[in-house]
Amino acid sequence: MAENTIELIAEAFDRHEIKYKIIENEKLSFIDAGFNIQGGPTVRFHFFAQGENGHDVQIRISGLMNRVSGEKRAAVLEACNRINSEMRFVKFYLDKEGTLFGQADLPTSTGEDCVGEGCFELFLRCMQILDQKYHYFPEAYYSSPGSDKNEKLLNTLNALKDLSENPLTIRIDDEES
Repeated sequence: MAENTIELIAEAFDRHEIKYKIIENEKLSFIDAGFNIQGGPTVRFHFFAQGENGHDVQIRISGLMNRVSGEKRAAVLEACNRINSEMRFVKFYLDKEGTLFGQADLPTSTGEDCVGEGCFELFLRCMQILDQKYHYFPEAYYSSPGSDKNEKLLNTLNALKDLSENPLTIRIDDEES
């Protein structure tokens, strides 16, 4: 069934003139298709078909970011959460090595007549999402972690400087003492 599913996806990609290659080895076969994110890297989409019952297709997106350091991990995870809450169809996560991935899945119950077109549609939707939202990742990675704190501190110092140059006077009446 998995080989048939790969063939159905390949036929749909051929119809829509999507460039891809089929990768095969003794354990699995999958479709590899690339995409250039507008203003970002070239990423790889892998369509894995598995299982004997239905058309179980896992879509994994790699090449988004690699080796995200511990100090940047929280910011990139926050960007993942932001996109995951704003968008449907694809989810982003960091693995324990600091590699950023995207993933989507085709429902197992997808019929043979729809599996190829379903994968093509997910490919398009993921490309659109990446073109629209990818910028969150490098913005999170390259922003300085304390920029909000630094701005608040600078505002406080400026307010103190203003007060020292223009002191407030408080009048106290002797009658009330």
